[in-house]
Amino acid sequence: MTVGNKGARVAPPILVFLALTLGFTVADLSDVRWLGGLVMLVIGGVAVFLMNRRAGIARTVIGFFVVVVGFISSHALGSLLGAYGALFVVSIACAVVIYFLTPNSGSNTA
Repeated sequence: MTVGNKGARVAPPILVFLALTLGFTVADLSDVRWLGGLVMLVIGGVAVFLMNRRAGIARTVIGFFVVVVGFISSHALGSLLGAYGALFVVSIACAVVIYFLTPNSGSNTA
């Protein structure tokens, strides 16, 4: 396994983590929710593109739904952990799932 292959595997989970955390932070600090959503969509779109090239459409769709469920769950967890606590728990969990859904080799299979 080369460093390039490892880098390609870790890019989607890092982007998912950044999409969720930066999107929420931009929305929270600017008080412009749509701007945070735009940040999430742009960074998340790059993650989807890279994951699809590496893992194929089936794993990418599963990963997409994991992130959507995580995003929704973060709102429910906010009352227990606080907004940023829920954000970090969900962002880390989603990134870990995306990492394991992304194969070591770029076989582009489901």
